[in-house]
Amino acid sequence: MNKKVIKYLFATYGRKPGMWFAIFAETIRAFNGRVITVVLLATMAAAVSTGDLKRAQNIILLWAGLTVVTTILSSAGELVAQFTENEVYGEEMKRYYSKLTNKDMAFYRNTHTGSLTAMFRQFIDSGMLLIRLVRGDITRTFISLTFPAVVLLIASWQIGVVAIILIVVQIIYMVWASSKANKYRFAAHEVYREISGEVADDVTNIIAYKSSGKEKAATKRISDLRDRERSAFWERRKIGVYLDFPRNIVTIILITIAFWFAIDSSSSLSGTVGLLVLTITYMFQILRNVTDLPDIITRYDDLVTKIEPTMEILTGDYEKIKNKPKTIAFSPSKGQIKIQNLNFKYGDDKSTQDIFSNLNLTIDGGQKLGIVGLSGAGKSTLASLIMRFDDIQSGEILVDGVDIRDVDQSELRSKIAYVPQEPILFHRSVRENIAYHNHNATDAEIESAARAAHAHEFIEKLPKKYETIVGERGVKLSGGQKQRVVIARAILKKAPILLFDEATSALDSESEHIIQKALPEIIGSHTAIIIAHRLSTVAGLDKIIVMHDGKIVEEGTHKQLLAQKGRYYSLWKRQTA
Repeated sequence: MNKKVIKYLFATYGRKPGMWFAIFAETIRAFNGRVITVVLLATMAAAVSTGDLKRAQNIILLWAGLTVVTTILSSAGELVAQFTENEVYGEEMKRYYSKLTNKDMAFYRNTHTGSLTAMFRQFIDSGMLLIRLVRGDITRTFISLTFPAVVLLIASWQIGVVAIILIVVQIIYMVWASSKANKYRFAAHEVYREISGEVADDVTNIIAYKSSGKEKAATKRISDLRDRERSAFWERRKIGVYLDFPRNIVTIILITIAFWFAIDSSSSLSGTVGLLVLTITYMFQILRNVTDLPDIITRYDDLVTKIEPTMEILTGDYEKIKNKPKTIAFSPSKGQIKIQNLNFKYGDDKSTQDIFSNLNLTIDGGQKLGIVGLSGAGKSTLASLIMRFDDIQSGEILVDGVDIRDVDQSELRSKIAYVPQEPILFHRSVRENIAYHNHNATDAEIESAARAAHAHEFIEKLPKKYETIVGERGVKLSGGQKQRVVIARAILKKAPILLFDEATSALDSESEHIIQKALPEIIGSHTAIIIAHRLSTVAGLDKIIVMHDGKIVEEGTHKQLLAQKGRYYSLWKRQTA
């Protein structure tokens, strides 16, 4: 039994009284059907053999009454179980989704997101199937093995001992056989997740996949993974078949011995007829259940194998960027950002080079700041730190005088309209994508934001206009169209701070020119940080800083920087040549 998984079942399904009632109802039903009924049958047979027909009829009536009561109880238990399972299923889906989507960015950078998608439903579904297995087959099998052995022990100690030996040998064998197959079981499920991740990766990046001309090679890669999965399953099945033969021989020998004793012995249950009926019925019941044990254990192990790796995601320390136990209210009005003595590098390795060392920068409330520099200068990393996707090693980032580490992360990000380098769209309608940060937005507000981002014109030409589904990652739209939808989303968020990280990189020259002219309208009175490679995007802003190797090497207005004839001047000349 896996302790982590059992603990998980107790912490989720086990805290619901309805589940315990369902298990109790199933236990009573199984006890009546698999223990009491057999005793009554044996007693009735003994009564008939001695001519006591009145007693035999009373036993039938007793059995009918007990069966009606347990059937009603069982039906009630099943209804309660279904309700409870659905309730926990919903709770666990929300909890797992929250856990999965609230990890640090480092987690997503280092994890195959396609496999996470496969693990999501696999984990939730397997938890419910496992609790059904526990309250159903495992409960019934436990009742069918333990109590008959006790009754047989009371009726005839020889037969009882044989029954107990049979059960103990079978359980020990099953546990041992299961441990032998476990490494192949885990290997098969690991490959299953790997295949799911590969397929999701290829489908998500379908343009790169098709344009490669290497579809056969990709198919062979999936085929090779499938061969590994099939090999692991085959090895696991071979172990079961090889080990089943001696188990079956032992079972046949012990059953034969039990029947021998039943025929050869007498009992207090009105002679050998009652004992013989009891022995035959119980031993075949035990035989049937020990025969079913491999399937039950295999199903249990399969479900545990699907649950256990995912529990690491739920319990693992993937959230190093954590909210403080007590966060402070955050409602910036000015939008001033002050960076003081900032030091940062990725990871905790001492040999890792610093990205920033004692960086200082002040962005006044309502100021429009442009950040430029060559690739690798630290521009996007700075944006990531302001969003608190990563945490600084030392120093401070203050927004209106409040350290962002003292604020709830979600609250901080709700006050920043962020447009990343890659336009990110969901497989939903244009309307839903624009209103993603503001679900209560009216149609007029959505259209206004689209007009400001110069997206309304092309949206009106789409087949269903604002109701057009854009496809996964916006595949139905061009790069420039996607970016304008994302900019419209940022406008509609109505946040006091705007952070555009290469927001115009995917736009054609004409669209970029339109957005540049619209920037004052888009930004309004908000604080804005515009990171750009194209200097024309930031030329009209209040202030521009030039970054190089994590340092601010120049700052000023467009005219001032050109007059300095430094890095900015060189970049401008190069881009305008």
